[in-house]
Amino acid sequence: MQRPLIILLHGVGGSPAAMAPLADRIAAAMPHARTAAVPAAFPYDLGPEGRQWFSVDGITEENRPGRIQAALGAFTQAIREQQRRHDTGPRHTVLAGFSQGAIMALAGCGMQDEGAPLARHVLAIGGRFAPLPDAWPRHTAVSLVHGALDGTMPAEHSRRAAARLAELGADVRLDLVPRGLHMLSPAIVDAALLALQRPLA
Repeated sequence: MQRPLIILLHGVGGSPAAMAPLADRIAAAMPHARTAAVPAAFPYDLGPEGRQWFSVDGITEENRPGRIQAALGAFTQAIREQQRRHDTGPRHTVLAGFSQGAIMALAGCGMQDEGAPLARHVLAIGGRFAPLPDAWPRHTAVSLVHGALDGTMPAEHSRRAAARLAELGADVRLDLVPRGLHMLSPAIVDAALLALQRPLA
């Protein structure tokens, strides 16, 4: 049986090291899984360090979808490169992203409905769609984990995403973490680990 590859995707201005709380828990609880923490493609433009998939400088509801779309080529290339490096394919790939990493994971898998899927499972932590999808590839499951008190990325985004994905027939699960904020706190990581271990339809 092929070992799953869990690709960890950090938030804007972060680095692969920011995903260490989740990576450490995966290593302890899922020793059969492989993990790869991937840096975003572009330098963070609002600080001296960190990486980003797209800029949040001057971002609005109107221009966010275009920025995500412009980053999808580099994002897909990075995921495919990890799959080649680990000699695996979408069926055994999980994308686990936080914040901007979750946004890109959702967008990247959503665009694959006409071609080969990007991953079997997406775990989106504190993320969102922009905009909500009109279709969803049936072979890609989605787990949404969100802090109920997230003031940076309100949990309503995940509530709406779960409702839309359910309408589209997706295998989707939503876990709102009480008192959870926009960070990889122990409670958020616990919920994320449970999501990674859940059986998929």
